[in-house]
Amino acid sequence: MAIKARFRIYELIEMGINEVKKGNVERGRDYVKLAIEYAKKGSIKIPREYKRKYCRNCFVPLVIGITESRRVKSKILIRRCLECNWIRRYELRGLSKESEGISLNAKDRQKRSK
Repeated sequence: MAIKARFRIYELIEMGINEVKKGNVERGRDYVKLAIEYAKKGSIKIPREYKRKYCRNCFVPLVIGITESRRVKSKILIRRCLECNWIRRYELRGLSKESEGISLNAKDRQKRSK
C-alpha cells in the first residue's frame, strides 16, 4: 500500500510541474497540496529531490523562468519563488576544500606548522 501511495505522491508533484508549464499555476498548486496531504496521511517522507520541486511557503511547483528564479552567488545557489518571493539558499557541493580531500582539523594544522 505504501508503495502505491509513494508512487502517487511523485506522480502528483510531476503533474503539478506539467500544469505550471502549461500556464495553469493554481491547478499545479492543488496537485502539490494533494501530494503533501497523501504523504502526511501515510506517514511517508517525501525525498529531497521532490521536496525541492515546490515552494514550501505557497506550494507552487517551481519551474525555472515561470515560477522560480535561480542565481549563483559565491558558491551558494539562491532560489526565489516568483509567486510569494520566498528565498531558499543551498551551498553548492564539491566546491569546498573539505570535499577536495584537504583535511582542516586541528591536528593536521599543527603537523603542517612544525
